[in-house]
Amino acid sequence: MLRDAHHRNHSPLLTILHWHYVRSGELFSIIPLSGLADHTVNGGFPFDLPALHPFFMGADGLLPQAEAFETYAGFLDAQIAMSGCGLLLESVAGLEKSKVTDCGIIPGDAVIREFIGGSTIKIPHNE
Repeated sequence: MLRDAHHRNHSPLLTILHWHYVRSGELFSIIPLSGLADHTVNGGFPFDLPALHPFFMGADGLLPQAEAFETYAGFLDAQIAMSGCGLLLESVAGLEKSKVTDCGIIPGDAVIREFIGGSTIKIPHNE
């Protein structure tokens, strides 16, 4: 959602409404075939959720409010996904945005840098 908002000009609401397509692709292609991969990289670190927290929560956060779904009452899966994201992010203490940019806390080559910025790895869409 963060990458879509920053690099693809998609609103967070539209990203969530599109979630069922992403999830169906994951269930059809990624999960069943993951056992055939030569290598698996787990890029998740304990600092990921605290680093994402300030981008989504609070008055200027990207996570849509429940009222945004009033027009999309039939998109129950999107509402559930949004609610789950909110509950998950509320369960962690977030970092301040100024701390997120500090490479002393989050390394410049961490996968999450693709989403929050500050990557030291040269990726064309991040430049």
